[in-house]
Amino acid sequence: MAPSPALEVTDSPPTASSPPPTIPTSNGNSDSSAATTTMGTIAAAPAAEKRANFATKNASSAFGQTIAPMSGRPSVTAIERRRLSSRPGFSERRRTSILVGQRSLDIMSELPTSDEAKAPRFVAFIIRQYRKWGYFIADHDWQAIVICFIISAFALVKILTTPQQNDITGYSPYGARAREEYKRYQEFFAHDGLGLAVYVFALAKDGGTMLRKEHLNETIEILDFTSSNFTLYNKKYNESKTFNDFCISFCQINEPVRQFYNGFEIQTDLAEKGQPLTARMDLKYPISSMFGRQLSLQNNFYGIGLHNHTDYPDIPENTTLSTKELKERITNMKYVKMIVLQFRAEHDIGWEDTDIKAYEMKIVNYFKNDYKSKNLEIFVLSTTYVEEEMVRAGISLVPYLSVGFLIMCACAVISVVMRALYLHQHSIPKVLLALAACIVPFMSCATALAVMFLCGMRFASILCVIPFLVLAIGVDSSYLMIHEWQRVIQQCREKPNRRNSQIGYRIAEVLSEVGPAIMISALTNILADAVGAFTSSPEITLLCVGNLTSMAVAFIFQMTFYTGLMSLIGRYEIKVERKERNKRELSLRDKKTNIANHNQLTRQTSKFHEETKEAISKTMWGYVSFIANKFVAGIIIVLYFAYIAFSIYGITQININLSTQKLFTADSPLLELDKLRVEYQVPHFTMATVFVNMPGNFSNPERLRLMNQFVADMEALDGSWGPIGSKYFIRDFLLFQNSFEDSDFEEEDIEPPEEPLGEDTQALSMNATLPTPNEASLKKLDHLIGLYRDEDLPSFIAWPEYSFWGGFIRLTNDTRLEKFFFTTAYHGKDLSIWTERGKLLNKWRETVDRYTNHFDASVYHEDGIFLDLIENMPSDTWQSVVGALVCMGFVCYIFLNSWFAVTIATAAVLSICTGILGLISWWHVDLDPISMAAMIICVGSSCDLPAHTSFHYYLATVREGHRSDPKVKLASCLSTIAFPAIQAAISMILCVCSLLFVHIYMSTVFVKTMVLCVILCNLHALVFIPAFLVMFDYVRFGFNLGKVSPKEDDNVIEEADDNVSPKFSVGASKSLPVPPFPNRSRTPSPTAPNPSKVVDRPEVKLDTPTDNMTEIPLSKV
Repeated sequence: MAPSPALEVTDSPPTASSPPPTIPTSNGNSDSSAATTTMGTIAAAPAAEKRANFATKNASSAFGQTIAPMSGRPSVTAIERRRLSSRPGFSERRRTSILVGQRSLDIMSELPTSDEAKAPRFVAFIIRQYRKWGYFIADHDWQAIVICFIISAFALVKILTTPQQNDITGYSPYGARAREEYKRYQEFFAHDGLGLAVYVFALAKDGGTMLRKEHLNETIEILDFTSSNFTLYNKKYNESKTFNDFCISFCQINEPVRQFYNGFEIQTDLAEKGQPLTARMDLKYPISSMFGRQLSLQNNFYGIGLHNHTDYPDIPENTTLSTKELKERITNMKYVKMIVLQFRAEHDIGWEDTDIKAYEMKIVNYFKNDYKSKNLEIFVLSTTYVEEEMVRAGISLVPYLSVGFLIMCACAVISVVMRALYLHQHSIPKVLLALAACIVPFMSCATALAVMFLCGMRFASILCVIPFLVLAIGVDSSYLMIHEWQRVIQQCREKPNRRNSQIGYRIAEVLSEVGPAIMISALTNILADAVGAFTSSPEITLLCVGNLTSMAVAFIFQMTFYTGLMSLIGRYEIKVERKERNKRELSLRDKKTNIANHNQLTRQTSKFHEETKEAISKTMWGYVSFIANKFVAGIIIVLYFAYIAFSIYGITQININLSTQKLFTADSPLLELDKLRVEYQVPHFTMATVFVNMPGNFSNPERLRLMNQFVADMEALDGSWGPIGSKYFIRDFLLFQNSFEDSDFEEEDIEPPEEPLGEDTQALSMNATLPTPNEASLKKLDHLIGLYRDEDLPSFIAWPEYSFWGGFIRLTNDTRLEKFFFTTAYHGKDLSIWTERGKLLNKWRETVDRYTNHFDASVYHEDGIFLDLIENMPSDTWQSVVGALVCMGFVCYIFLNSWFAVTIATAAVLSICTGILGLISWWHVDLDPISMAAMIICVGSSCDLPAHTSFHYYLATVREGHRSDPKVKLASCLSTIAFPAIQAAISMILCVCSLLFVHIYMSTVFVKTMVLCVILCNLHALVFIPAFLVMFDYVRFGFNLGKVSPKEDDNVIEEADDNVSPKFSVGASKSLPVPPFPNRSRTPSPTAPNPSKVVDRPEVKLDTPTDNMTEIPLSKV
């Protein structure tokens, strides 16, 4: 319950134009001796009571509610209270700065030298430089605006003319093994330039099997059409060729599909005629046989279901089987969900990367936009298409920048105009100032990104999110300047003089007060981004560097463009002030009335203002009383630890993964394709590609045996398909050599075995190891090792039956084996789970590592660049958080010079990071480079509010005494930061929520992360930290709060002796005046010539006017 008002203190010194009012005594008479009587009470009052009343008065002035001192006199009437509260408020130098500015330094300097608070020298130096810069920019405002506009215009042109370039490996962490593996992959296939790889996925529209004549026939038509109707331009020969014309090594990769269709059509026709099936066509999975030639279906057929019986007896000529039964015996496959056609080619001389990408996109666009089919649904996949979809996702953000801009403009214009109207400062240029606050972030982003591109950095799609971040975070600095600008105008209009009528003085006042706070915010954001740039992946480095550069440029533009614009508008307002003042002076020249009382430039009190102020004061005081209650503070602390426990548990449950589908828009066809690939392809045929970069001399039998053992070890891993799922050219090469040798070893004896497959249609989805390597066949093959000769390899790949092996090997001088690769295949239902694929990849690597020293081998998997995140992300995350915390603590210390404030602020930032990581896991957000980057950016903006709370509480503790009432210190603290914190939270949330209009994973992550950050920052600054500070004081001092030590007592008496007692009401007995601080501020003394009286934000001016309390600016944090 808020205490009843009992004490009123005036703050207006006696002047010639306004004599001091008489104070009514308890009997209602005016008695000028009342003050003298009370002064005697001061001398006689105990020091402890004096300190208690000092604290009481400070708490009162914080929210306009007075607290009865340690006396029992009745309170003044409501009418008298309203009359007194309508007077100008306390001196503006008594209110502390937003964080640490000139007013805070003034208050620190007024404290006794024995106190703890010392003004930071660095801040004092910064303030002096800000004041100089204020005068300089006021003299060069037009030049600053024009230069910034020109730079931004050229920067925008550079951005518009820079194409976007995405790297699908860019999210793999620095130092990840997959980056080196991908490099080896590129060296093999694209050593002379970009290779070509296009995959066409065919599925039945009705969701059924592809094992139907019309579906297979249409698939073959697609194969023929794609191979012969799309051309690739060769610049060297100035000609365009189709795939059939330029293909060399992988021309026959789709031949199993064609041959299977031919055999399926023949067998189906026989079955429909009731004739027995021919035994020369064995259409089985995974190996089919056509007229004695074996074909592997594993690279083309996916989503397989097998019949219960895989072995059938020979069908006699006079068979009585029905057509249906005959059709079931055509193949052991019950259904095939998806058929994949591959179009691969090595880089050819004369090909340019742009032409290769254009060729791939021709195929993509045809099947995406032009191809129509009643039977098939076609998807196309290529690296170029993936990059294009990533670019489209980034570009999709751009139109919604206008939404964020309009939201922020609305917030800025409404807040600025309402306060300007309230202070009688409204003018059209004020609206321009509010709109410019939202334009500066875009100018900064354009300039920063253009600088990056000029330095050679690529334009990645993830950079498109930067304008939203800078708009949401950077606009706060403009709010700070606007609010301080209005305060300075109010000060200057109250008591105008020649000095404060100069635009340079006003700009200098604004910058000296809010400049340090703006610099702290900029530094914390810049340093947090710098940490993220060194501890993440290349793509996130681009984001962090872009955000870092944008924040730095935004700070520069804030001090140049925006300050210059404020100077121009200030000149206009000064002219209006002079014109209005001259008019009033003419009309009041012969009157003895204070111009300020009739000046339209000053705010006139109103009933609405008084009632609103009182309602806000009661609400805020009620909140402080609630938080400062021991029981409530204890419950809040318990809830805080519950929040920490819940967050830590969430961290342990967080999922770590990043797939390409997170980089596309919700309407991208690649999302559906990725789902189909994981459902049908990955569980049935996951391929490992092993590159042997130093094969050595395979004519040495021992070395070749070691190589064979290497392949056998890969085939022996759990889930392996064994030899029938491997492609290892040595085996076919030795058979080729044997066919020309006089050997008793028959070729058919060493053909790959056909191990029995599963017994039901789910066989291919089980984790059982089938089939296993056949040791007998491998031993037979071992007898042919001596037949290996490098010089026969050209003849081997020239043979039509083995020509496809040309894509697997690289020869030096067409005679010597330089390097090659082999593949092994694996299956298992669990492989559709991301972490299980990561485990399998690690098994591959363990096997390869045993032979790396012998063959310089490496293994490549298409998802490896993302699977490595599972191991790297935890370490990258905690390193980034620790690095950011160190930077935050350093910045806070050099500006605040208080270990107390730094410790609390750093602990709060760590708590916020814990909360963000833990809560996003419950919000279905994975830990990946995108979410980590969002968290790092949030760390930079989460430091301000906790630092504000801890610093102001610390300053109140030093000023009012360690044993002063925590409620009083909390009132002084929250009255400074509560309104700006809530205002900042609302505007930031509204701005980032505009990203929700774009349905991509990246925008969703940033929205969720930043909303959580804003909410947690406000909870810590306004709830958790106050509860801990209050409880800490209660625990440390027990029930002795309010009592003072002899040292503190002496300070109070010294302060009382050094100052003139203010006027106060004597409507209550034992009422004691509160000794004000000496006036050591830069503002001239009220009794000096040309006094400059400042009335701060009137809408939150407190009911009790005093001279020695700290006024609380409502500037934007």
